[in-house]
Amino acid sequence: MKIQSLIRDHDQLVPVEVEINFTAGLPQIQFLGLPDQGIKESIHKIKSAIRAQGFEFPKAQQVLVNLRPNHLKKSSRGLELAVAMGILWESGQVQPRKETEDIFIYGELGLSGEVFEPEDLTQDYDPSGFGSVWTGQNLGTSAVFGRKVLNELKDIYEPSFISPQPREYRVERPDIGLNLDFPRNQADLLSLIALGEHSLLLAGPAGSGKSTIARTLPALLTAPSQDEMHTIVRNNKGAQEFKHLWRPIVLPHHSTSPLGLIGGGVPPYKGEITRAHKGILVLDELLEFHPRAQEALREPMEEACIRIRRGRYIEEFPAESLVVATTNLCPCGEWVPGARIMCGRSLRKCQSYSERLSGPLVDRFQVVFFTQKKEAGAKMKGTDILTRIEEIRKFRRALSEKDLRFKKAAGFWRFEELAADLSSFYMQELFPKEFSSRRRELATLRVARSLADLQECEKIKPEHIESALKLTYHPFESLKRLGC
Repeated sequence: MKIQSLIRDHDQLVPVEVEINFTAGLPQIQFLGLPDQGIKESIHKIKSAIRAQGFEFPKAQQVLVNLRPNHLKKSSRGLELAVAMGILWESGQVQPRKETEDIFIYGELGLSGEVFEPEDLTQDYDPSGFGSVWTGQNLGTSAVFGRKVLNELKDIYEPSFISPQPREYRVERPDIGLNLDFPRNQADLLSLIALGEHSLLLAGPAGSGKSTIARTLPALLTAPSQDEMHTIVRNNKGAQEFKHLWRPIVLPHHSTSPLGLIGGGVPPYKGEITRAHKGILVLDELLEFHPRAQEALREPMEEACIRIRRGRYIEEFPAESLVVATTNLCPCGEWVPGARIMCGRSLRKCQSYSERLSGPLVDRFQVVFFTQKKEAGAKMKGTDILTRIEEIRKFRRALSEKDLRFKKAAGFWRFEELAADLSSFYMQELFPKEFSSRRRELATLRVARSLADLQECEKIKPEHIESALKLTYHPFESLKRLGC
């Protein structure tokens, strides 16, 4: 007797073949095929449930349960129902149905024979290309696939049916930072970053608003779609920080190891950058992170994914997150390029601290911004910044109907998509001849695209390039002169 069921493979459920056979011996169940301790403990639940429901456990026969594929470590609560039904079918107590090869049986058993739907079924099972699912009592969750339900094991004769329902997450925009007042230049920065989703490095003295800017950004991002929300919920299961149905903001402590930041282990597990997928990863006090942890971020920031190999395991995790880093540039916490500040530390100490900045990592940040403690002039409320951004998004949606490039944020445009708006003359004359890297040039074009959006311009203009250089090139060069 062969039955199809499901097992856990990291954050998803994958098919497994449950093969059941009887052999002479003691009346017990023996699992083969790398079962974990949880599956082994289910033996007693299966025997108790069968007897409590008026069926008989095979006498003087040993039940062999082989789980294939054999090379995968098996971890699943839902195999209990599959094994119990397989025993009843194999022993002839229940007549097998013709559709047994096309169904996936996944349910958890109680000692009295109740059948429960495992919590991970509706979140982690992808029904595309598979058959129908038989499971247990519904816990009030909806799923995009239909499933047959057994309240008790004896309902194997007439299971009820729950029709598929579309997922509906109640997305709620957080209000963190929206009631605060921001200096005009910080308000413009928040609008630019939230609209274009540009990675950001904030450097400046303590108390100048770096962390406030970083924690306000999630409330200004575009609302996630239902599919994005489903991915976010799956990536953040069990995370205490994840309290709102919105794009996640992940704030790892600077003592976090490289494995904790990008993932690893055997088998590989997700890191903080994957938890921040479709949201924001805030690296507060960047220079306090271990150098190896900093350098490990270079590839995922560039490719929006992280590929990990540990032994025979190869995993690829998503990492499309907006990375925002904050840092001081001096042990006193006050100095920024161009500022006249009396620092009590020695020049050697200051240089040693600033040398922790990795040039290749800084090059991954599209925008570098120096904050100041006291800034005069008009201020703008967070709610007004959000209203402004929403108006620009309407403008972009209108453009996206005739130009598909505008369907994605400017921070993800490719070089050829951006260069199409500028003539070769502008490309040669506007950029500094000693431009530090192709990546700086791409970052400048992306920021220029967002600046054009803020002015509701369909094409990038030379003045947008000149303004973008003040955020992408000149601050970067100032940091390079510090020794990074």
